[in-house]
Amino acid sequence: MNGAFMLTAFVLGFWCIWSANRDVNSVLESLGITLTAIVAKSLMEWSGPPEFNSVMLAVWGILFIYSVVTLELIDRYSTNMSVNLTIAIASAVGWFFLAQWLFSAEGMAKVGSWIA
Repeated sequence: MNGAFMLTAFVLGFWCIWSANRDVNSVLESLGITLTAIVAKSLMEWSGPPEFNSVMLAVWGILFIYSVVTLELIDRYSTNMSVNLTIAIASAVGWFFLAQWLFSAEGMAKVGSWIA
């Protein structure tokens, strides 16, 4: 389970570094990152097509919003390489731990309590 999260966190961090000093379309690019994460998680866990109930949609929505915020930070505060690397590392580590928590039993219960 952690392999897919680590791969997606790497993709997000790399995308942050690559997005420096260019006009970022954060919503579309975050959608691509989220869809890549869904496919990677399904293939790496070999669990077949994902089941999208309301809790899972909310979990993926939270991760999508996190990616949008991260790319917006890069778009707004990309001034030099050290700022880009700091945002990229912090966002990749944050995405990994957020995804790990959201897909845990405690995280699913918390998101489920928000929906119900």
